[in-house]
Order: sequence, then C-alpha cells, then structure tokens
Amino acid sequence: MKKIDWNGDIHILAGTTLRDLEALENNNMALHVGGNLDHVIENRKHLCDALGTDLQHCVFAKQTHSDHIHCVTLDDLGKGAYEQASAIDDCDALYTRESNVLLGVFHADCVPVLLYDPIQNIIAAIHSGWQGTVKEITRKTMEHLITQEHVDPSHVIAYIGPAIAYRSFEVGRDVIDQILSMSFDTSGYITYLSDEKALVNNRGLNKQMLLDAGVPMENITINKSDTFSPNDALFSYRRDHHCGRHLSYIIRKDID
Repeated sequence: MKKIDWNGDIHILAGTTLRDLEALENNNMALHVGGNLDHVIENRKHLCDALGTDLQHCVFAKQTHSDHIHCVTLDDLGKGAYEQASAIDDCDALYTRESNVLLGVFHADCVPVLLYDPIQNIIAAIHSGWQGTVKEITRKTMEHLITQEHVDPSHVIAYIGPAIAYRSFEVGRDVIDQILSMSFDTSGYITYLSDEKALVNNRGLNKQMLLDAGVPMENITINKSDTFSPNDALFSYRRDHHCGRHLSYIIRKDID
C-alpha cells in the first residue's frame, strides 16, 4: 500500500494514501467517482490490513463541500465503509473520542486536515476544498472542539496533506471575492495575475485558521506535494478531469 505516513504521535496512525498505477483502480479509495466499486473496497481493505484494523471500524462521510461537523460514536462504525449510501450525510469534518476508529476524508486537489489532541484523546479529519475553506470549516471545527469538547488548542497537533499548490491553483473573480470576504485577512494568500485571475494558497489559508485558533506552528506538519503537477503518485481532478481520490486517514490506537 503506497501512502504517506504522518508520524505525529505514537498513539495515532495517520497519513494519506497515494495513487499507484499498479494497484486496482490506481489505488482509488472513493466510491463516489465511478470505476469498479469492488476494487475500491479491496483497496480500502488493503489499507486497513496495513494499519491493523478492518473496514467495520472505519467511518466516512458524504462530502459536499459543506461546513458541517459530525461527532462519530460507536453507533457510526462502518458507515460509508462498504457503500456510499450509508456514509454520514452532508458532512466534511468528522471527529471522535473513540479509540480504534478510523476517520478519513477523500480528496484529490482539495486540502485534507487531520487533528489530534493527546489530552482529550480526540482525533479529527477535515475536507477543505476552496468552498469549504471559504466557509471556514477548519476554523469552525477547531472552535467546536474548543467550546464543546474542552480542547486546548496548544495541545493539538495537525497535518495538512497533499493538495493543489499555490503556484497551480488559479481561480477567477468570483472565488477571489469570496476568499477576500472571509473573517480574517486573506490578502497574503492571493497573488493576482490580472484583475480577474489570481493564484490562491488554499493550504496556507487552512494553516492560518489553525494558527488563529491557537495551534502552535511547531505542531503543524504540512506536506508540500502539488497534486496538479504531472506525477504518477497523486490524483488531480483539475489536471485529469476524471480521477480517483486519496484517503487522508487517522486512527487512535490503544497502547498497553
């Protein structure tokens, strides 16, 4: 199983699966993008085997570029694991206090954010494309964890995974205006190409939301891979127009 490992803490297993031209469906992990669904399930099982878990202990969402957050309980085990219909509906951020439960988000060019609080024993997985970023899903997830789950942001460690890079993410006036309307100063994450076009640093915007929430910079790991650049290891919808999806995942393991 080709993947990026995030070695954030000995109590978690986390990272991002990679495209693999020799694997079934090129190691696509998402059920909603077509292809042979049985092969996608096999890819998920291979990942679970590598992590010492099983699909029944996974929970996934029907991602809609929303700012909706769901607290995963043991009643949710297996949702979205074997079929898209059972996934947590209309949601782009999952978190849980439960151990041995794998949370994940599917993405190509969008930004995946993983969180772990070793004091509260909370893990989270966030999907933030530009629409989720404009809706400030990362900020809202952190605010929810702080206000509702008593998380101290200074204890949180975070991972921002592979996504489209600043240099590759060109957007039009409508997106520029929405980014400029966010609740904090976003001007430093925009480089204008003309009055109507600009490059946007989506990873940087999500990093800033973590920093503004109180997560220390030294606690944030950023994978700088550009999904859009030609390569065999990363899916890109913007580059290929039809592609599979990576899975950025996190699970907190019981350690005796």
